[in-house]
Formats: sequence, structure tokens, C-alpha cells
Amino acid sequence: MGVEETAAPSAQAAAGGCGAPAGGAAISGAGNQAIVQGKVTRAGAPVQVGYARLLNVGGDFVAEVPLGEDGGFRFFAAPGDWTLRVLAPGGIRTDRAVTAATGEIREFEIVI
Repeated sequence: MGVEETAAPSAQAAAGGCGAPAGGAAISGAGNQAIVQGKVTRAGAPVQVGYARLLNVGGDFVAEVPLGEDGGFRFFAAPGDWTLRVLAPGGIRTDRAVTAATGEIREFEIVI
């Protein structure tokens, strides 16, 4: 299992049925937000079933989003240090320390 920080995001396709983009609304830049986002993959394919969680420095649960059809997730976080946790079928749990900064998009590819 590994985690790799990658370049800024590209547009995402709309999820079937609800009209909302998979993994979150498309964005063109961070503006005054601190954004943590990425994709979860296994053997090069997106992991479509699972959750991404954001935990504070004390390990307390703050937010959770289901993975999009493309394995994507996005959080608009307060600036500072966080733990990004990915939960996937089969008891898979992967944690990654991340730092969110105002005006920046932190993007990760999480390989399980």
C-alpha cells in the first residue's frame, strides 16, 4: 500500500442518477480554501466502494465522504495538520498525515 502526492486535479465526470460530480463538485482553484482531495486505486483501477475520513490531530473524527465512481474524494478543511483515513472492503484501512493550507489543493493518490 502506498500514497503518492500528485499534481492538481482535473474535471470529473457526473455520477449517474444524482447529477452531482463523482467525488465532489469540480473546482478551478483553491481560492481562499484549504482543499485535501485525491483518488483511491487498486491495481490501477478506481476503488468505488469505501470511505475517506478526515481526523484531527487528536485522532477524532471530523468528516467522512463516500468514494466517487472514480475513487475520488474531496474535503474543504481548516488549515493545519490532519489524518486522512481510507476505509475499503476487506478490512482495508490506510492512514496518511496531511497538511492543509489556505489557497492550496493537496492531492493524493492512495494505492491499496
